[in-house]
Amino acid sequence: MKRAIQKPCGLLVLPVLLAALLAPATARAADYSCTAELPVEVALNGETDEAFTVTITAEEGTPMPEETELAIAGDETGSFTGFTFTEPGDYTYTVLQQAGETEYMTYDDAVYTVVIQVTNAEEGGLTYQIFANRDDNPTEKTGAVRFLNTYAPPTPTASPAPTATPAPTAEPAPEPTPYDPGHPDIAGDESWGKAPTPTPGSGLIPQTSDAMPVMVLVIVAIVAAAAVVVLAVLRKRNGQNHE
Repeated sequence: MKRAIQKPCGLLVLPVLLAALLAPATARAADYSCTAELPVEVALNGETDEAFTVTITAEEGTPMPEETELAIAGDETGSFTGFTFTEPGDYTYTVLQQAGETEYMTYDDAVYTVVIQVTNAEEGGLTYQIFANRDDNPTEKTGAVRFLNTYAPPTPTASPAPTATPAPTAEPAPEPTPYDPGHPDIAGDESWGKAPTPTPGSGLIPQTSDAMPVMVLVIVAIVAAAAVVVLAVLRKRNGQNHE
């Protein structure tokens, strides 16, 4: 009876030992993974409210982040998160910025090749490192993905002040004709080109030396005629008295 009872007890110990041996291996498999994060920075020269779009792509079968497209405002940083790796290796991605349509904006057209290198950690499990380089400078390695955009609208210029209209220039007075004694019309006439000198006592009528003899003759003739008339009248009266 005792020997019959002990046999089933030995059969029950074997499954318990197998479960104890398999449990650590299952725990190690569950811990043999890591989650990575890839930061992205968008720098901006200028001021704008635009959100810039950054995308990530990779070959089929490569572990991908939770979101493959980021909207990042200028001078801010975003991250691709949720990469999950379960074995060591080099995982390659392409990261670039999509050009927008904002006028006067220059979009950085750099294309980054990003390698997430997954290795065994010293304390167990997995760890990772990120290496990146721009396609236009493949020899320079960097741990950051950075885009630089420039917003440069034209600077408004002030309207020029209206030009003052210059005052009309007065025409100069005509110069008097110079005296030319050799001219045939004025030879010997020194009064040419000079203002006439008024004759004293002549009132408002200007007189010249050439006009004086004519005026004297006229006055003498008038006086003589008046004297003749007076004499004639006197003679007539005397004749009537004698009769």
